Amino acid sequence: MIFMRRRIIYKGRVQGVGFRWNTSEALKGSEVTGFVRNLADGSVELLIEGTTECVDEAQKRVDERMRGYWISRRSENRGGDPHYGDFRILY
Repeated sequence: MIFMRRRIIYKGRVQGVGFRWNTSEALKGSEVTGFVRNLADGSVELLIEGTTECVDEAQKRVDERMRGYWISRRSENRGGDPHYGDFRILY
């Protein structure tokens, strides 16, 4: 089983609209760990960890649920073992 980590930065109207909460809800029941948090520049950072298939599915869930709020996203894949034991909202 191959594990990966994906960092995604969403830009647009992503703060003050429940983006973090909706992301957490979208990922309930998925087999990923990581976090979502607001950044100082007004964007949102999402870090998801798991198998390639689970990470791809998790990103798809968030992209679809929050479509209309984000106008661009940039992602970066990283190798290595997961660093988190669950998925959480960071403040």
